Amino acid sequence: MKGIAWLPALLGAAVSVGLVRSGFAGFLFLLPLGVVAYCHNPGTAWCAAAVSALGNALWYLAAGRFQPYHMPPWADMLCLTVVIAAFAWITSPPEWGGAFLRMPAAYRIVASAIVTSLVLVLVVYFSRDDGDLRSLFRSQAELLASLYAAASGADEVRRSLTEPYMTADAIMEILRSAALRGGMAASYTALFAASRQISLVVAALIRRKRPAGSLALFHVRPGCIWALSFSLLAVVAGLNFGIAPLEIAGWNILTLCGILYLAQGGGIAIFFLSRLPPGMRFVLNLGVFAVILSPGINVVFMGALILLGIAENWAPLRAPKPNGPPPTPGA
Repeated sequence: MKGIAWLPALLGAAVSVGLVRSGFAGFLFLLPLGVVAYCHNPGTAWCAAAVSALGNALWYLAAGRFQPYHMPPWADMLCLTVVIAAFAWITSPPEWGGAFLRMPAAYRIVASAIVTSLVLVLVVYFSRDDGDLRSLFRSQAELLASLYAAASGADEVRRSLTEPYMTADAIMEILRSAALRGGMAASYTALFAASRQISLVVAALIRRKRPAGSLALFHVRPGCIWALSFSLLAVVAGLNFGIAPLEIAGWNILTLCGILYLAQGGGIAIFFLSRLPPGMRFVLNLGVFAVILSPGINVVFMGALILLGIAENWAPLRAPKPNGPPPTPGA
């Protein structure tokens, strides 16, 4: 294939496969593919993605001879392939694609999160009778229950009140409900967004260029406010009339709209921070970092950013200042 940098593509794919199978660093497996995408052309990026998906499939089939599967081989290969292909689309939309395939990166991330979540839901549904997969989920739930019990410490009153509700079965039901109601889509969105941003920074360091684009310039399309409004209505209607599919769909759309407005609110904050003196900007950045790491406070902070992003639908918060002297009255 003309224009493909084969060595970087193969190297990026090999590092990606190694990270997937490393265990502790598995969540970083998209970074090598992102760096290849931002340092080279789309053909190289898609080649690296294809080799990575193939390498993962071959590794999984070979490793299955020596260790037990936690889920059916086809399910593991399908999920990884979809995630890798989605990330390749996020970082390197096809040059021949129309407006849909070349939509802004934020919307590609959201669309990819929706697709990958649907694929995982279908995989779990069709693998529901697999004993190894059920055992894996239950062991994770039992681990969470034991960690919660250990965190309760010697507080017998607290433990006696919460213990009946923190069993492995209860935790599995809570996780299932949260995953279906936006948790899964939010997790994939965070994975794709973080992997893309870190890849951009690493590629910029390699090429000694500033990362392209800026969150300060990100704007949500005006029509998204209608999606947010109807998703709230769908959640309320689903809860009141007991229509679970409507409620689940509403929660997922609400979550994704919230993420988009969170990004817009963050862009507004960055826009104003960039106009402060360097010393004050440094202090405020440290304060924001401390707030993000503070449990409870960070939720309030993110909620405020979402409201700030929504408010820009009616108030041009990032409108450029007019240049030159103010107009003369009566002119």
